[in-house]
Amino acid sequence: MEWTKDLSDRILIWFLRATSRFESELTEDGRKEQAIWRDQRLRNLQGLSLRSRQRYGDKGESA
Repeated sequence: MEWTKDLSDRILIWFLRATSRFESELTEDGRKEQAIWRDQRLRNLQGLSLRSRQRYGDKGESA
């Protein structure tokens, strides 16, 4: 079930980016800054995901 949600999210994001002018108005410096922020958000989400799996994975095993 999770993989279907992930797939639909990826398709939606691709569609929105393909049909919008997202980031087209940015300067080169703006694009670099956006890339830095995007990478930071991705690392934050990966960290949250890891902590969540550790927390709930441990609870599931002890139950």
